[in-house]
Amino acid sequence: MKDTKSKSEIFAKDKIIQKTRKNLDTRNRSATFVHRTLSILLALLLLAGLPVLPEMEGQVFAAENTSVKLSQTGGYFAFPGDTNIALTLRVENRGNNPVTFQAKTSLSKDTGAIREPNPSSATVTLEAGASTELIFYVDIARNADIKTHSVPVILINKSDGSILRSGSLELQVIKKSLPPGVIGGDGESPVSGIIYTPALDLVHKLSPTDSIVSGSVTNLTLSFVNSGNTTMKNTIVTLGLPEGITVSNGSNSLSVGYVTIGSSKTVTFPIIADEDVKTKNYPFSVKIEFDDQNNETRSIEQTLYLPVQGSGSAASFSGLSITNISVPQQVLSGQDFTLSFKVTNTGASGTGPVKVYAEAQDGLVNRTQNAFIEQNIPAGESKSYSVTYFTKDSTPETNYIIKLAVESTSGSGEGVQQYTGVYVKNMGTDSIKTPLLMVSNYSYGGSFVQAGDEFRLDLGLQNTSSAHTLRNIKVTLDSPDGTFIPVRSSNSFFINRIDKNGTVNQSMYLSVKPDAEQKTTSINVSMSYEDTEGNAFTATDVISIPVMQDTRLIVDDIIAPPELYVGMPNGVSVDFYNMGRTKLHNLRINAEGDFDTMESNSYYAGNMEPGTTDSYDFSFIPRETGTMSGKIIFTYEDASGHQQVYEKEFQFQIMDMPVWNEEPWPPEEMPSEGGGIPWLPIGIGAAVVIAAAIFFIRRHRKKKINEEMEINE
Repeated sequence: MKDTKSKSEIFAKDKIIQKTRKNLDTRNRSATFVHRTLSILLALLLLAGLPVLPEMEGQVFAAENTSVKLSQTGGYFAFPGDTNIALTLRVENRGNNPVTFQAKTSLSKDTGAIREPNPSSATVTLEAGASTELIFYVDIARNADIKTHSVPVILINKSDGSILRSGSLELQVIKKSLPPGVIGGDGESPVSGIIYTPALDLVHKLSPTDSIVSGSVTNLTLSFVNSGNTTMKNTIVTLGLPEGITVSNGSNSLSVGYVTIGSSKTVTFPIIADEDVKTKNYPFSVKIEFDDQNNETRSIEQTLYLPVQGSGSAASFSGLSITNISVPQQVLSGQDFTLSFKVTNTGASGTGPVKVYAEAQDGLVNRTQNAFIEQNIPAGESKSYSVTYFTKDSTPETNYIIKLAVESTSGSGEGVQQYTGVYVKNMGTDSIKTPLLMVSNYSYGGSFVQAGDEFRLDLGLQNTSSAHTLRNIKVTLDSPDGTFIPVRSSNSFFINRIDKNGTVNQSMYLSVKPDAEQKTTSINVSMSYEDTEGNAFTATDVISIPVMQDTRLIVDDIIAPPELYVGMPNGVSVDFYNMGRTKLHNLRINAEGDFDTMESNSYYAGNMEPGTTDSYDFSFIPRETGTMSGKIIFTYEDASGHQQVYEKEFQFQIMDMPVWNEEPWPPEEMPSEGGGIPWLPIGIGAAVVIAAAIFFIRRHRKKKINEEMEINE
């Protein structure tokens, strides 16, 4: 009877566990899986009366090594009957440990459209970060189909015989073109039945060094041979660049015109990398677009992995710009005028020592200092400068260029440049009769304006004439791209008069459209006016205003795991989203509260692009029963470099560990010596260990996947 009663109680408890599992299924499928496993294990343990200890430690399911990358680098085309065609495969070890493998294809030696007479059997060892090229020599059957054939390749791990990585090579079997002298055989006239298949062999070279060094210009030379059976017409070579690397003072697309069959072309791109790039290999895509002999648009694209070295230079010019340039559109010979501008650092770090200067074309002479040395321009800050110039009465009438520049004091040649100009009008003794109206100063309430907000724009207008009063002045503001919209007024205002050498200040309210691009945007200020004699004049100035976007970090609700017990390890996962229009920089996440942890809960997410999502996992061990309070802290920098902190609080209810009050086993079933073994506590302890092991294994795998995704990027 005792056995029957004990088993009934056990089955009743098992029904309660199953009902609880069903209610929790919609909240957390992963938690349901864990509880189902624990319930079955506990039921078997109690029914059998035997200890079932976990054997999960050390077991890992076989999976392909995603850190080993495969890419085809040669052998794309062949004709039926060709032999000894070389298919080349690049293998890159992007992991942190060396790998040893044997590469094989699934091709037969004697049968099939694609055959491998001498299968490869070499064993290769690749150190971490190294790469190599493998060559497979194949023959093409004379009756091979005119199509693209796939050649599967596997890398076999020499340590345990498992598959390290698998992939495939593509080989397009094409029909031979007609020989010269036959209609259509000149390669220019299309012939029915001929398939024009473009192909090329691409090689690259870096100079003056064999890697791209940040802070200096490196020439990337691309040479390719037209190895297909069609002339390439109107050929354009486009270089796709990774983030932080640009073409210096040039375009990333170059035209090379016609490329006849068998001929070659060479193009060179001057490449420069930002100071903050990491030292590693970066992917560069090369896309060659052209028209074939049937005038159909075709393209071939390949990816090159080129080494880039961070220079560690003291000065960083990433995000540095010259803004708010104010200079008269026109001045009279013999008059002074003032040039003002700002240097703004929107990057993530300071510039280090830099030289800021203005350099005017011959004919303009500066009255004040025109060069300034700054030890550092911090991230998110601006520096203002002004230089006063004068012109002689005999200065020729023309437009004079003024160069504005920021350069490193180390003489590395790095820097930022901007150009402006002023027109000098020489009217001899009558020059005093031409009055000028200009924007002498302006402000917008800070160092930038926020997208979606309103702000007040204050304009200072100056009459530069010492002989004439200006009247009937109309000023119109125009935002070319519609970023700024006037509110509570039109985009124009009227001023009755401005006295000789006088200045008038005028304000108007503008709003910034919510989806405005984060950049410095210009506003055209057009002015029409008359002098005292009724002569009409016009003038135009340009002002610039930086626009910033709000950051929007959204964090999901933190859902408590079911059945939290004191001293039992557990974990929580929460998703978060960048729903703003600007990138979040240096995002770091940590969880803290009245609980203990077995490892660090910090997670560095890096830079988070707009519209992307990520998740954060953290573990905890409750200290005591009752309410356990905590918070997840998100720390990041906005586009202006200011640090932002967002906290998400949570509270979980903690219970005491359940105590199972079981009746003792019958005396006749107890061992005669040594005392009874407490199987039930051991089973409960095993269940706790399994739950903790499953959580930490899942978390470790998720972190590993995140690290591999960062490497691939």
